[in-house]
Amino acid sequence: MNPRTTRILYILFALAWVVIIARAYTTRKEPEDFIITVTQSEVQAFARAQLTDLQSRSFAEGIELCGIIFERSDGSLGASSPREGNEESCGIAYFDEPGMRPVASFHTHASYNPAYDSEVPSILDLENDALTGMDGYVATPGGRFWHIDADGPSTTRVCGPGCLPQDPAYRPCPGSEPEPQYSFKQLANRQLTSNLRC
Repeated sequence: MNPRTTRILYILFALAWVVIIARAYTTRKEPEDFIITVTQSEVQAFARAQLTDLQSRSFAEGIELCGIIFERSDGSLGASSPREGNEESCGIAYFDEPGMRPVASFHTHASYNPAYDSEVPSILDLENDALTGMDGYVATPGGRFWHIDADGPSTTRVCGPGCLPQDPAYRPCPGSEPEPQYSFKQLANRQLTSNLRC
């Protein structure tokens, strides 16, 4: 990829970031005034269960499915009904209902498609979680499970291929095996230079 194309792609990423910030600033509600008591490991286990349940439908319909995990005022965890996206995105609606506090997002990466770098979270995934201030969890067609740290933003693989249900059509791509973690910049570089022809 030549320097001019790379510069244009970085500019497009920056413009997308500005649009997302503007939208979040005008639509975001403030969270409930109670203290979060659940731990990250509890939220992560809950997210894993939600994504395990959604993988088969995501593969069958070829769409991303997404939602929000929240803590109720009694300390228990719940999840919003999954929203349907398309093959490459899913619009998670931020909400703040009385008696619940959003703590994390979760979404699938649809069915296996060799044209997409879907075995890692996308730049947009990191940007969205950073804007809401909530960590995120992502399931891939290969059955990988990722955690997005909204403060980085950065992402770390919780577990590798097959630890979540795997699309029967999935085929590994040795030339683009994911690293165990990515900063925002490292992920942007991967997506700018990725060769998905396996």
